[in-house]
Amino acid sequence: MMHQTMSRRDLIKRASSLGVVLCLPHLPTSFARTSFATSLRSEQAEGSHPTELNRPVCPFGAAPETASFIDPTARIAHADHVTLGQHVYIGPFASLLADEHAEIEIGEESNVQDNVRIYGSLHRSADDEARVRALGLHAGVEIAERCILAHGATVKGPAQLGVGGGPIAANPDEHQEVFLSFGCEVDGAILEQNTGVSALARVGPGVRLRSGFTVLPGKNVTTQAEADDPDLGKVRRIVEDDVAFNEAVIEVNVGFAQEYTRMFYLDASSVRGINLNPGLTAFNPARHAPILDPGLPSRVPEFRNRIIGAVYLSDSLNRLDAVMGERISLRADEGDPIQLGHIHSMGDDVIFHALEESDVSVGDNVLYGERVIVHGGGRRVLGEQSIGDEEEPTFIGDEVTLKDQSVVFRSQIARGCSIGTKSAVVNSELPPRTVIPDRVIYLNNAIFGPVEW
Repeated sequence: MMHQTMSRRDLIKRASSLGVVLCLPHLPTSFARTSFATSLRSEQAEGSHPTELNRPVCPFGAAPETASFIDPTARIAHADHVTLGQHVYIGPFASLLADEHAEIEIGEESNVQDNVRIYGSLHRSADDEARVRALGLHAGVEIAERCILAHGATVKGPAQLGVGGGPIAANPDEHQEVFLSFGCEVDGAILEQNTGVSALARVGPGVRLRSGFTVLPGKNVTTQAEADDPDLGKVRRIVEDDVAFNEAVIEVNVGFAQEYTRMFYLDASSVRGINLNPGLTAFNPARHAPILDPGLPSRVPEFRNRIIGAVYLSDSLNRLDAVMGERISLRADEGDPIQLGHIHSMGDDVIFHALEESDVSVGDNVLYGERVIVHGGGRRVLGEQSIGDEEEPTFIGDEVTLKDQSVVFRSQIARGCSIGTKSAVVNSELPPRTVIPDRVIYLNNAIFGPVEW
């Protein structure tokens, strides 16, 4: 079967070799249970609720091999009405906002990445509320096993992800992942198993996205007909590459849950502020400290933003404090290094990350708006010049402007370019001084379409 031959571990060809390497040995499996035996009661009858006792490890005292991990910057409201399965990773500055009438449940091996927002319930118009009720949704957010909520995604309850799906549900050996991509939104909807929502796309109130479909980038699916019929131009069938990618993402985030837990048990301060990546994984085996001007490794747990692993910054700590906003996550715990030149300014909720075996390099005097996402992954060479599996690095040149909610993924952005508000540039190469307008998907070196919401 496809997922038996597409393991991410099979793709590992090299280890990280840049930055200050702080390798630590593997700990015995029994380490956490032995050291925190008095806390194991929380692992039993209460379930895994991320209350203060059960953070950042949930349940506190669980072995790394079974624990879930919640970055200390994550915001959780009414934690006793939030339930986590095992191996869940909650990234920096994520928000899980439940209440006594709207619980949030997250199943085993799911992940909630940087700046994701999950609302147990929201007020809507009367028409939208009627659509939600007609779908059979009443309160809360249910996220099943093996769901991926990527950077900047939003889920507005009531909603269900990975629930139901006919043949998929009847055959648990088949793939069942749900993937929410960068900056997308699910609002009062149901996503069955084996579904996806692409970057800056949306599924609106009362819609059920059926197994085997993914929403195209930037599209706003507001009717059941749009969700069911690819000929209407808003969805497509899921293909083999989607499944392989999803399984790889899940493998990485399960690794994060385990190894951030292990690192916390060694040193509680290491999971805060400017600090180490966890290492000890097949995709990123070494631990690194970020490098700040004047070129020294730095660990600053009290810093308000999260800068993790082999991140190379041309600015000093004082300069970063002056030009950075809040809730920023520069995370080199998978792909590395991430290199940033002198920052002009960086708005709130900016995210940097990279797929394994890829990196990100950014020039000087770049202006970052709010909720910008820059993600490395290697630009795939297309067309007649394609050279097998060769990929090009993600690069942003000097004096580039990234406006609010813009996304750059697998791309090369030359000097002086401007990416519009709520626009995405994916797998593309922009010549100098290119201007991408607001609310546009630019994919494979061409305009794919507008962002419809």
